[in-house]
Amino acid sequence: MREEGERIVVIGGGYAGLTAAARIGEAGRARSLTLVDAKAQFVERIRLHEIAAGSVPRDLDYAAFMAARGGAFVQGRATSIDPETRQVTVIGADGRKQVLEYDRLVYAPGSSTDKGVVPGADAFAVRLDTVEECRALFDRLSPGRDILIVGGGLTAIEAACEFAERIAGLSITLAAGRAFGPSPEPGGLSQAGFDHVVATLERLGVRILSGTRVAALEDGAARLENGEALPFDECIWAAGFRVSSLARDSGLAVNDSGQVLTDALLRSVSHPEILSVGDAAEVVAVPGGICRMSCAAGRPMGERAAGTVLGDERPFDFGYSFRCVSLGREDGLIQFVDETDRPRPVVWTGDRAARWKEYICRRTLAGVGFDDNLGPPPDEPPQF
Repeated sequence: MREEGERIVVIGGGYAGLTAAARIGEAGRARSLTLVDAKAQFVERIRLHEIAAGSVPRDLDYAAFMAARGGAFVQGRATSIDPETRQVTVIGADGRKQVLEYDRLVYAPGSSTDKGVVPGADAFAVRLDTVEECRALFDRLSPGRDILIVGGGLTAIEAACEFAERIAGLSITLAAGRAFGPSPEPGGLSQAGFDHVVATLERLGVRILSGTRVAALEDGAARLENGEALPFDECIWAAGFRVSSLARDSGLAVNDSGQVLTDALLRSVSHPEILSVGDAAEVVAVPGGICRMSCAAGRPMGERAAGTVLGDERPFDFGYSFRCVSLGREDGLIQFVDETDRPRPVVWTGDRAARWKEYICRRTLAGVGFDDNLGPPPDEPPQF
């Protein structure tokens, strides 16, 4: 164990947290570095819809990853943070309690699908949040079953296309909500992008239900706002995300959603020895603005947080360029956007977009620190 340097604990091994841990470990200047996560392995969250359609996840072990960078891994759930004593309490996979002391803490527990939005969602819907949930769902997706996917965002769209293309005989309905359509706002799709998404869903035989919302779930049926019942054999909930209450419960300054409020260096505004990145942080970038929950923003946050910890105190400088959407294995959408994530008129579609999306998924994994034999990109994106 190094005698000089700081004791650093990273809570959360997603794209943001693991990137931060990797860069800190590779610098070799921490006295100790510990990653905490409830899982034993890194999950490619951007591929979970593929796993739910039958793909096999890669073996991405946290312990070996951290050991190669001079760090340690603790499998467990962080249950409390005491900023006064600078201690994190972790309940391990075996149920034992462990207290970790830190000089700097990187808080990055990510987010989970919010099934508390409507009554019955928690009891009668499944999520695409973990490998275990996705593999169990795949085992139940057989021909003739009615599949309801609730949500109009990218997770819902990607899942609908993946299931329709790869699993024959499913009857799939996408309950896309009231406001399903093109939007000039950050995170929206251009008219051309939206039109291609709709055309692809229709080509794959997915029924699109829009202009109304699911108000409640019952056993085997969704109740719409107008009282109509929509029967299903399997309901996938993909309508919004929520973050852990751990930061709020531990006394950190948070926004109304529970995300840690951060400054330009990604430090907690109330406890600057704590940095927060990824979905669990409210980060305002220049020029990007308020960062949406995404690995597109999370990985760069992890890089910048590591820099702050290591003494490179530059503000988080980040802007968007494009958004990648998989629409099955043979089709996709690359929606080009401005630096604030507002859609531009330019899109790529079809095989070209599918190849670029796959490259971005692989590049993201390689950027975290796993060797993915990346190779050159399939095409160069246009410059604006």
